[in-house]
Amino acid sequence: MKMTKKLLFIPLFFIILIAIYGVINILNSTKEVLPSSAMKIYIKASDEVSKDKLQVNWKYVAALDSVRLKKDFSKANINDARNIAQNFIAINNSHNKFKDSKYQLLSLEQVANKLSYSKKEKRQAFKFVGLLKDKYLVTVDDYKKSFIKELAPEAIKIYKDYDILPSITIGQASLESNWGRSDLSSKYNNLFGIKATKSWKGKTVKMKTSENYKNTVMATFRVYPSKKDSLDDYAEFLKNNKRYKENGVFKAVDYINQAKTIGKAGYSTKQDKAGENVYADLLIQIIQEYNLQLIDNQVQQDFFNIDSSIIN
Repeated sequence: MKMTKKLLFIPLFFIILIAIYGVINILNSTKEVLPSSAMKIYIKASDEVSKDKLQVNWKYVAALDSVRLKKDFSKANINDARNIAQNFIAINNSHNKFKDSKYQLLSLEQVANKLSYSKKEKRQAFKFVGLLKDKYLVTVDDYKKSFIKELAPEAIKIYKDYDILPSITIGQASLESNWGRSDLSSKYNNLFGIKATKSWKGKTVKMKTSENYKNTVMATFRVYPSKKDSLDDYAEFLKNNKRYKENGVFKAVDYINQAKTIGKAGYSTKQDKAGENVYADLLIQIIQEYNLQLIDNQVQQDFFNIDSSIIN
């Protein structure tokens, strides 16, 4: 009888072990890859290092730090993240300079080598970048991903021709058109809320629009045959209105400065309750939330090898 009980206990013991193992696997699979608090640290550090230079990829910084911290992101801090991010910026001594920049961006592998990571550590870093493929500060649905991907090729071309960063172009289109869902955008292909002045020779439409904090007025807007026409005209609009040049829009080389100069130039009258212009802040926020600055990074890292699959 005692032997029978022992025999019954053995399979029961293994069943319990299997159950515990299954629960652990479920917990591990649902565990957050990178907490938003840590993500904000890597974004902030990367942007600080990128100021007046080129855009550092915050996911690369996080991946290298994940190895150092053994994925314990409770220990992540801005100083260490900034120190890692600085390694991605190097002086460009070659004659083949991207937009006359004296800087160049190093790859993830180059920085890992620079920091003396072992082969195993480099594999861990690259694997972690893969885990961050769909990591954003906010929940991003397929519609918005599609909107970004649709606009990216033309936004990249605008950057080449007009010095307007892709993140800025896509960010403004997202803000002004409510991700292409506004009537002005969906019916009339006006992605940027550009109004029609006397110099405009194309079609127009009158629609209600918000001004300042909560004011609503009727205004006349430009109508375009396609979204591409809207994008092209947006670039020409900024180029041909001297207030954007005077406020340093085309001299700004990072998205935070360019957003601020566009806001300062008066692109939008959007205000908060206190009457402060908040357009630049809204533009910076949407760029960070949807990883639009990573498009800047990819373009700047390898401008002549552009692939629409860079959107992640």
